[in-house]
Amino acid sequence: MTPNTAANTDVATRIRTLAKLRILVGYLGESEQCDWWRTSFLSPTGRRYLEFNFPRTVLSAGINSVSHAAKELHDRRIGRNGVFHLFRLPHAIEQDLHLLLAGHFKDELNELIHGRDRAMKALAELAEEEKSQSEGPTRISAISQMTHRPSLRKLAACYVGAFESGKQTFPYFTGE
Repeated sequence: MTPNTAANTDVATRIRTLAKLRILVGYLGESEQCDWWRTSFLSPTGRRYLEFNFPRTVLSAGINSVSHAAKELHDRRIGRNGVFHLFRLPHAIEQDLHLLLAGHFKDELNELIHGRDRAMKALAELAEEEKSQSEGPTRISAISQMTHRPSLRKLAACYVGAFESGKQTFPYFTGE
């Protein structure tokens, strides 16, 4: 494996982690779980509803719909200028996430959202035992560090702590 190939593999792994974080936080934030946003697109009933209009892309449609609701809440609490968050990422990363959802990775993502306990366990695994008890807007790092493992771990830990405590947190990344 050449150094370039290893770097590309590492970036792909980090993008997969962002995809997992997005679906887990989106699912856990829905009204049937922690009620951060008034959606139920990733619930069994919500997915059956989406099947009528999106029979081949149910999961993608659900993730996109939940992400839109989550993005609005995060934007209201953090702002939009000069910051990024789990539901508003740089364009290139958004494109990578879209391609992942169009491929076979959606099957792995689908397995994460079968019940609150299972989703919380998966989110805690992404936090790798890091703990955070943040509330409200919380800066994680500079945007250049967004896909680095410590930032992804801290991002997951913020949401784990918030969902466990019943408080809302809005982790974000800033410009350089």
